[in-house]
Amino acid sequence: MALPFSDVDQFEAARPRLEAIAYRMLGSASEAQDVVQETYLRWQAADAARIDVPHAWLTKVLTNLCLNQLTSARARRETYVGAWLPEPLLEGDPMLGPEETAEQRESVSYAVMVLLERLSPKERAVYVLREAFAYSHREIAEILDLSVDVSQQTYHRAKK
Repeated sequence: MALPFSDVDQFEAARPRLEAIAYRMLGSASEAQDVVQETYLRWQAADAARIDVPHAWLTKVLTNLCLNQLTSARARRETYVGAWLPEPLLEGDPMLGPEETAEQRESVSYAVMVLLERLSPKERAVYVLREAFAYSHREIAEILDLSVDVSQQTYHRAKK
């Protein structure tokens, strides 16, 4: 069943932010695009009448898909020889985020991606949503099905 035009527009409006979140979590532009596409397929299959806040729903689905991917990727990398490094992005790539500020570009720098690799998938999700996208701990808790206290503690641990 095809989505109404307005639902497609809502998704397309959210796509740059979703791609940026997925890239920061996964470290791979192609994997980020795949996860965003899977999010679209779930959006298409969802009952739009039951979704109160599409922005939050899309972010939650995307984040959960990224966490699933990170869990399986982590298992695959156990046999990988050498350090895992993210794919580089070219200047001006839309994956850098909806706002091309120096601060956001820095947040996807090589050094930050290497540090993110040391975090667990949940820590990475909390850190990326808080630092790069300024989600509140209440919003992060809803997205990841955590309490606000756990979100704050996870963020604090990740930041250390």
